[in-house]
Amino acid sequence: MKTHLQILIIAFWFLFTDAGWAQTPNPSPAQRMKAIVYHEYGSPDVLRLEEVDKPVPLDNQLLIRVRAVSVNPLDWHFMEGTPYLGRPLAFGFLKPTVERLGVDYAGTVEAVGKNITDFKPGDEVFGNHFGAFAEYVVASDKGMALKPANFTFEQAASLPVAALTALQALRDYGKIQPGQKVLINGASGGVGTFAVQIAKTFGAEVTGVCSGRNLELVRSLGADHVIDYTKEDFTQRAERYDLILDNVGNQPLSGFRRVLNPRGIYVGIGGGGVNDSRWTGPLVGVIKMLITKRFTSQELRMMLAEINRKDLTILADLIQAGKMKPVIDKTYPFSQLPEAMRYLEEGHARGKIVLTVGDNIEPLAPGANRAAGPAGTPSPLLIALELIVIPAGVLIVPIIAAFVLNRRFKRGNPDKRGFRWGYYFSIMSIVAGLVLGLLLEAGPTALIVCGLIYALLAWFFAQRRRWAWITLTILSFNPVVWIINAIYLWRRWAEGPVATPAI
Repeated sequence: MKTHLQILIIAFWFLFTDAGWAQTPNPSPAQRMKAIVYHEYGSPDVLRLEEVDKPVPLDNQLLIRVRAVSVNPLDWHFMEGTPYLGRPLAFGFLKPTVERLGVDYAGTVEAVGKNITDFKPGDEVFGNHFGAFAEYVVASDKGMALKPANFTFEQAASLPVAALTALQALRDYGKIQPGQKVLINGASGGVGTFAVQIAKTFGAEVTGVCSGRNLELVRSLGADHVIDYTKEDFTQRAERYDLILDNVGNQPLSGFRRVLNPRGIYVGIGGGGVNDSRWTGPLVGVIKMLITKRFTSQELRMMLAEINRKDLTILADLIQAGKMKPVIDKTYPFSQLPEAMRYLEEGHARGKIVLTVGDNIEPLAPGANRAAGPAGTPSPLLIALELIVIPAGVLIVPIIAAFVLNRRFKRGNPDKRGFRWGYYFSIMSIVAGLVLGLLLEAGPTALIVCGLIYALLAWFFAQRRRWAWITLTILSFNPVVWIINAIYLWRRWAEGPVATPAI
């Protein structure tokens, strides 16, 4: 069964990549272009400007001359290979599998495949496709739309991922309705600035949470109320909200639930942020949500944007109608892409960060070719070793303990069959109880209580108490374990009662 981290990583891959990634390069060696590549994981210093084959569109693709791009957290997730658990699943174990970056772009159609009917050469478009940090990109027409006539390329390049995320989070996941009270955490960021404006178009009463220096910005976007999180903890306020959009993840889930109405909806952005663990990324938050949602009437959801032309066109219409505008914090020349990535990693950008791609792309700015890898970042080999050793230890140590305990049982009961699986599951249940206590974020007392409860149940389980098996397997939230335990204990119970094992 795939972990939710794997689902998130793979979702990134498919949502931000269309069939055009497997593009056909031009066989002519003269057809070359400049693009940003990286051959190893690390800081923005690993980025290189190199010449690569200029792509040729297939029958259902367009060739776009890129004029502007914007940076997203997705870009530095791939650049740094974080979360580390994602490397064997999607990024590449020791080095990047895909060496191109960038997803958001705006530019001019230069050529179209024979099956393309809605676009023609010369059209100004914006959209999303992997490998956009280059002079040219090929993409299908499903992930692009015509650029608003009153917009610059830089403004259009800021839209796709951030604005689509805001629209779909509020409309599709949050089921936003007129008159609802909506709280947007991280209201001054790339997604947040769009979310404030989109929520207002739906007729909601919007509260934006940001730092003090961004209060006026968020208020100018239409927010009815603004909260400075550096001075006030909004999770301790008496106000309750119908919908919460969390772009930051800087508060425990229990805090959001405290200010969410009993039937309210919480939507978390599933891509992960700069504050996430470099090892697990958003996985821990997803697990907390999956566990908690079983015990509450509130709806808790995690989302990733789906890139499609229909919603891109909706965004363009909102812009043409003057109901939405992008907030661009900084604009860099393409040669300063590493510097733009560093600024993004600081996590304090107001709105979006964009880059202009001119006709003559200059070499990367000085300082971009320093030794790769930020200080304190483990080496790829060490990361790979830990990715193997830690999971193996979690599985192997309980197996060894189970064999030892099983051997002790058989010494005292030579006429009875052992039950190694029972011991193994008991040990893993105690570990699971401690992990559950951590995920519930209820403090040290709850952690100890969870561990003791699971340990007690595991003890009675090892003694073949039916009620303990039923309780423990249900609390494992794992149907596979239910089936294994049912088969295992059915066979053991058929042997009749046994002496209490000495553990």
